[in-house]
Amino acid sequence: MPTLDELLTPRTRDELRQMLLDELARQGFPLTDFVPGSVARHVAVETPALGLEDLWRTIAQIARGGYLSTAQGPWLDLLAEEFFALERKRATFARGRVRLTASPGSGPYNIQPGDLWLGTADGLLYQNTTGGLLQSGGQLDVEVQAESPGSRYNVPAGAISILHTPLPGVSATNPPDWLLEAGRDEETDEELRGRCRTRWAELGGGATRHAYEFWALTAHPAVTKVRVLDDHPRGQGTVDVVVWGEGGLGADVVAQVDAYIQERRPLTANVLVYAATPRVVNVSATIAVRTGHLSAAQSSVVSELSALQREMPIGGTLYRSRLVEALFVRPHVVNVVLSAPSADVALAPTEALVLAPTLTWQEV
Repeated sequence: MPTLDELLTPRTRDELRQMLLDELARQGFPLTDFVPGSVARHVAVETPALGLEDLWRTIAQIARGGYLSTAQGPWLDLLAEEFFALERKRATFARGRVRLTASPGSGPYNIQPGDLWLGTADGLLYQNTTGGLLQSGGQLDVEVQAESPGSRYNVPAGAISILHTPLPGVSATNPPDWLLEAGRDEETDEELRGRCRTRWAELGGGATRHAYEFWALTAHPAVTKVRVLDDHPRGQGTVDVVVWGEGGLGADVVAQVDAYIQERRPLTANVLVYAATPRVVNVSATIAVRTGHLSAAQSSVVSELSALQREMPIGGTLYRSRLVEALFVRPHVVNVVLSAPSADVALAPTEALVLAPTLTWQEV
């Protein structure tokens, strides 16, 4: 059976131009007058061919926009809202706590919301949203929000250590449990399609695995991954819903998801909602890049590793070949020697992948 793309392959300008020339010849027009660059050729052939090419593309976009498997971008947004009553999840800002420490003899400092800019070594910025009095030789925890939305601001503990706002004698760090709300990227087309497909499952009288997945993904925007254990994990009639978001999920998010699902579950189902356990996988590799391409390669590798972590399902398997593929970004990288992990990593059914890369770079 032909695909929609095959049925809607737009004609090229060359094909349309030839069709016009053929039709003009059939009507008896003297084509020898239509030399390239002539006014007659532009009026009768070139300009109509350009307009028809644009029309073909528009028709193809409209047609693809009517099907869940082919709609993209704004077309998919419109389809999801009109047919599934769903909106794309927008990117959110990471929020968390940073601990300020004043050395003896420094301060006191009366800090107001918005006074401080803090950052990481790779340039990510955060601004404080709460304040307080930092005494000399004391500590103060302030809440901060990322400068921009996205999951890349869900940094590990200790990464926020640069105080861009001068406070003599004051150091900053983010403690292990610093994240209050993880930042997330805007929902991708494939993620939105997945929610649309599971939308129908909640219309039944009971609750299928897809229904639980849809409820969990809809209950809170921070949730990006769901695994439903519906084979009676705690005994007959029990269902476990394991949720995860890039950077982890706080107890408040899990509680919201739990409340949302408990209101909709069948009366006979014993449902337990909890966050996945992070499985930290150390990635050690030596990467050879072309001379002058180091910065571009580093940026591309970070993006590829982030994408790999996002695409890995709860309880999935991290294959070394997929990891090498993420590190071997073209055209910057010429060689990758992966030393860890030494084998494929199979996650437990309730584990979520967290990559911890230690990369050595060489310019060749």
